[in-house]
Amino acid sequence: MFRRHVLARSRLLIRRLRAFVLHNVLHADDPPYRLALGVAIGMWVTFTPTVGFQMMLVVFLAWLLGGNKVVGVPVVWLSNPVTIVPIFYPCYRLGVMITNMPQVSEAWWLELASPPEGWWPAVSFYWTRVMEIAVPLWLGCLVVATLIALPTYIIVERLVRYYRLRRWGQLVPPPPPPIKPTEPKS
Repeated sequence: MFRRHVLARSRLLIRRLRAFVLHNVLHADDPPYRLALGVAIGMWVTFTPTVGFQMMLVVFLAWLLGGNKVVGVPVVWLSNPVTIVPIFYPCYRLGVMITNMPQVSEAWWLELASPPEGWWPAVSFYWTRVMEIAVPLWLGCLVVATLIALPTYIIVERLVRYYRLRRWGQLVPPPPPPIKPTEPKS
């Protein structure tokens, strides 16, 4: 019983995802390069540690760079509370390898419990500790985000072109048929 329910829900989710992709992405009234740029921006922002601001950041960057603002927003939902650790931990490890900084250990976490006395020494202490994580994390995330966003742009742009040329014979969706006026009933 439970298995049937899970299978039915997963089929429904796949159907909705397919309908979203077919309707909102492939039939959007934008050229393929703008759609691909919107998706690539969304993918790039997904791999940056800006959780909580990602959707606003995608809309701003898409506006700034001329990409589609709508198609990039759902892409950032890939980074959610369930996937944060699998996304950001490898990025952090890559940043540690690039910067040659030591990886934080259990002792690092224990030091956080005993900051120095005084207001300014405590602020300096915590700022230093945050930077020990933030610098490698940001660097690793920017490298991974760029390495993922570039092929995403190329793949999405080619897929949209292929789909549109196959379906309509042109890259821009055809205009909707004219609406015929109805005659009033007497």
